Amino acid sequence: MAFTLFGKTLSPDLKFWQKDQRVIGIDIGSSSVKIVQLKKEKEKAILETYGELATGPYANRPIGQNAQLSEEAAVSMIMDLAKESGAGAKDAIVSIPVKSSFLTTIKIPLVEGGKNMNEMIGFEARKYIPVPLNEVDLDWWVLDAGSDETGEEEQQLLSSGGKTEKKQMVEVLLAAIQREVIMKYQHIISKAGMKVKAFEIEVFSEWRSSIFRQTAPFMLIDLGASSTKISVIDKGALRMTHAVDKGGQAITTAIANSLKISFERAEEMKQEIGLSPRPEYREFVNVMETVLSFIFAESKQMSLAYGRKYGNSVSKIVLIGGGALLKGITDMAVKNLGVEVSLADPFSKTEYPLFLQESIKQISPVFAVATGLAMRDL
Repeated sequence: MAFTLFGKTLSPDLKFWQKDQRVIGIDIGSSSVKIVQLKKEKEKAILETYGELATGPYANRPIGQNAQLSEEAAVSMIMDLAKESGAGAKDAIVSIPVKSSFLTTIKIPLVEGGKNMNEMIGFEARKYIPVPLNEVDLDWWVLDAGSDETGEEEQQLLSSGGKTEKKQMVEVLLAAIQREVIMKYQHIISKAGMKVKAFEIEVFSEWRSSIFRQTAPFMLIDLGASSTKISVIDKGALRMTHAVDKGGQAITTAIANSLKISFERAEEMKQEIGLSPRPEYREFVNVMETVLSFIFAESKQMSLAYGRKYGNSVSKIVLIGGGALLKGITDMAVKNLGVEVSLADPFSKTEYPLFLQESIKQISPVFAVATGLAMRDL
């Protein structure tokens, strides 16, 4: 079993994409489960099938609402999704939600030749990870071998003359996943008739599928149902990540409460009207904008924090997730954030029949994580 955190595997002998091999990416979200099946053919990723099912009906709740499924319901849902989409691959790469993982950057002294890095990082990890290390799978990734630090903590007194010597520091991205979560997902996928080849924290999957040769810092905003995940990527590495406890469900609930209608009807209106500029929908749109303005304000603050820390500004924002399909969301994001904003198009990294292009592009942002999972070792 390989537990993948950063697009690398802890099992070096694991080999994907043998002849005629297919793989499924499974994105288990709070309000829906998505799958994407790819196969490699002549060094190209071929999109064979994809699908999505709402979790709500499997827990006797409306579509669009978050649902905590029992193990039996989760197994049934994944089996139904594979059957309805026609996905037949048995090897699966599965996403781990940000809320079930821990991500942070730390700085440690650069050790010559990388000696004892695991030991040093393990020691430092105890300061940051809020649970015992024997309860998590830990991984790390060196971001930058930085220049000499000037802070007092990074200085050492030399024995001769009381002079100071600055330690060269290295920035490390640290990640941990609770083993209980891994075992739970592994058991569910196994009972659904598939084999888990690897796990990966969702932010790395969506980044892989949504970005094309971006050199300047950019931000990913994943507008999910229960929360919004905001990440900044620069120089090919994740630099910051933050979760906002508001998403699509909060918008629908606000509409339902404001108009005194059912959640189901509010969800329908949200999809049909979106952020319409028409005067007759102004009051309706104001309700949605209240929630979205909070999300974008958090995104703006994170962008400013990144600029202060690294001296480099976010130049582009990419929207993914179900909330990215809301009509008018891109224009509102541009207005609030003041930089270029686009929707993710992860399927553009795959090949599929040309006649499907328009319909696939319309729903593509929803499958950013699942596509990134399936193409992990392509």
